[in-house]
Amino acid sequence: MNSGIDISIKDKLRLSCNVLKAIACSFMFIDHFGYGVIHRYMITHSMDMLPQEYQAMNTVYEISRGIGRLAFPIFCFFIVEGFVRTRSVKRYIIRLAVLALLSEIPFDLGLYGKIFYWKHQNVILTFVIALLMLLTLKFITDNRGVMSVPLLYLSYICTVIAFSDAAYLLKTDYSWKCMVLAAVLYFTRRLGDAKLIAGAAATCWEKYASASFVLLYFYDPDKKPRFRYFFYLFYPLNFLIVYAIAYLVI
Repeated sequence: MNSGIDISIKDKLRLSCNVLKAIACSFMFIDHFGYGVIHRYMITHSMDMLPQEYQAMNTVYEISRGIGRLAFPIFCFFIVEGFVRTRSVKRYIIRLAVLALLSEIPFDLGLYGKIFYWKHQNVILTFVIALLMLLTLKFITDNRGVMSVPLLYLSYICTVIAFSDAAYLLKTDYSWKCMVLAAVLYFTRRLGDAKLIAGAAATCWEKYASASFVLLYFYDPDKKPRFRYFFYLFYPLNFLIVYAIAYLVI
């Protein structure tokens, strides 16, 4: 009986890629607002605030950051979906690489109030690295030949480690954590709902992040994505909005 109820709820709450990305964008903006505005305000005006005011603002900041943790797993999930479903992985990587380049200055302005901040790069660059990793994993699988199973798995592990190191050295957002999650989602993509459990386990390092897979449980892959370029544009735009608000209030 419980299974029937679960299926009924899932059927009624089927969410398209667009809806899930819109939800993730909302979480992301709240997160960036918390760091780019509230956090910077607290640092700038800490000496002028009463202890109770500072504590109240810090509570709001922590809540905004907690909500923001829900965004990344959703976006990473769709990076893997995009890799599997796209007609041209090459064009997909190029689009994201261009977006990563265009987003870097808005990213630095929105979060750090600087035109260039070399200690932290935007998450789109992380996704580009993840796509290159997935492309390498697919190449190994497609060309395994008579490679033994232990050697095949070792090749997979070394690939994930290598791209994780690259992301870490480049100081990209989520760096190695994204590589691990993307690899887990890629290798479990044919396991149905089990891949959501695997994904949740792969994000247990981040408080609240695993809850994103509750939303992804209702994902309907048959609903075609629309407004693709809106979500591309929203990423740099949200940083510019955060920067404008910070400029006015700080």
